[in-house]
Amino acid sequence: MLKMSILVIDALARASGSRYSTFDVVGAGPRVVAGIIKNAGFKTDLKAYELVINKPEILRKYKAIMISAMSSDKGALSRLLSLVEKINYKGYIIVGGPISFEYKELLRNNPRINYVLIGEAEIPLPKLLDKILTGKNVGGVPAIAFRDESGEIKATSPHLYTPAEIISRNKPWIEIEKSYPDHKIYRYYVEVVRGCSNYFRPVISGVNGLNCIKCFICRKGDLEKRMYCPANIPPGCGFCSVPYMFGPARSRSIDSIVEEIRELIIHGAKRIVLSAPDFLDYGRDLLVKPKPLTDPCYPEPNIEMIEALLSSIFEIEEVRNRNTRIFIENIKACLVNEDVARILGKYLSGTTIHIGLETGDTKYNSLVLGKPISVEHVYKAVKLLKAYGLRPYVYLMYGLPLANEKVYRKTLKTINKLSSLGVEKITLYKFVPLPGTAFQDLKPDIKRHSRIINLIKKKVEKHNLMSKKSLIGRKIHVLLLYNNGKYYGYPINHGPTVFVKGLTSPRFSGCEALVEIYDVAPRFVWGKFIRILAC
Repeated sequence: MLKMSILVIDALARASGSRYSTFDVVGAGPRVVAGIIKNAGFKTDLKAYELVINKPEILRKYKAIMISAMSSDKGALSRLLSLVEKINYKGYIIVGGPISFEYKELLRNNPRINYVLIGEAEIPLPKLLDKILTGKNVGGVPAIAFRDESGEIKATSPHLYTPAEIISRNKPWIEIEKSYPDHKIYRYYVEVVRGCSNYFRPVISGVNGLNCIKCFICRKGDLEKRMYCPANIPPGCGFCSVPYMFGPARSRSIDSIVEEIRELIIHGAKRIVLSAPDFLDYGRDLLVKPKPLTDPCYPEPNIEMIEALLSSIFEIEEVRNRNTRIFIENIKACLVNEDVARILGKYLSGTTIHIGLETGDTKYNSLVLGKPISVEHVYKAVKLLKAYGLRPYVYLMYGLPLANEKVYRKTLKTINKLSSLGVEKITLYKFVPLPGTAFQDLKPDIKRHSRIINLIKKKVEKHNLMSKKSLIGRKIHVLLLYNNGKYYGYPINHGPTVFVKGLTSPRFSGCEALVEIYDVAPRFVWGKFIRILAC
């Protein structure tokens, strides 16, 4: 066993260093990274950001610290680096996660960072740690950025896309009771698919370096040729970095997923999300192998693999008897058909499911966003999923590049239709340019269309408020979290965060309780504590 001890810090979704109410999410990435390090033979710990901020002296026991963060977490990263300086920490600092694609800025502005691991970690991270341990030059390690002796920032190679077989061999970290306070209340994301199948690109020219030559290889060509664009436009929806950062969709093996879930349950997990940019890509990559899965809608879903995965998970006793709940999150509407809805309803009835639409203008979505999803796709998917007992949520966005009055007016009409179809929640996001996307150099366009954007915001808010009013008087099971003198309740079957009243002692944090909803707002609800169900 190698003696070098390494700490992975989960700073994902910590923004400037705190969360408002959604404390209950644990992304898959930091657990994957901690598993890679442990499986390579190093002494490993994984700690939530809050545990480190509140007890910084623990950092001194580690030879190296790896911080996992997103682009939106720069404030939290800055706080951690200030903490390192304050305690005069002498070890190595490695930064990874989606923020790694901004490695030039990170290394230029943060002299305390030694290395940035760009993209996926399975291949480069063990090699980097071995070089650090032995004191050798890291130049031969792929996908690493650092400052050379002259201070110049260097990247050893572009980022890598890890083969599915290697992803499946890695055993992610499962000792969650050591890593997260009140560990039983969280939704733990278990990776089932890495990467995305949408290799369409925006068909626009003359806009901030975007110059599509309309070859349409990305939409009609050979699956392998779609990986590369003659005009160097990053793949996928113009606002999304997943295809560029993580490549085409690759599925983990059923055995590896089931083993991870079983271990998480042993360590206390009560809610598990099968994490994927699109859950319906699961097993589709096997239908086109050895080609990469770079078509978002064809072939159709691999129903046999999806059912094999879900049935294997539901053979776990705690899942079967509903002591642990299973969820999926994102799906592409173009892949939803009757068979898909039936299988999802068979295993996941009563749970939420998320569908990206972005705007109500199908032509704009296709040509400007590079998104293959039509409005009619979404309407059909919502109807089918609801018919089989699922609870659809739909994503919309505002401030997107080149969105005009017509696009927003169509979106207003679409919201009315989604409401009539019984969509439980509409989530409205502001466009934020991200590195590795076609729109990375474009700014949100809001001021010109502020009047109609405000109408959309009000309509979405009204829809969500009316939807939540149906909860008033209902008694629901929640997992309790005590934070800053307040209790938050997270519904066992997912849903809006509950501000729990009538319970003051912090000793019930982490317990399951019954609450009665008595008031609602567009984003949250209030519930009266009735009794503790389990601790």
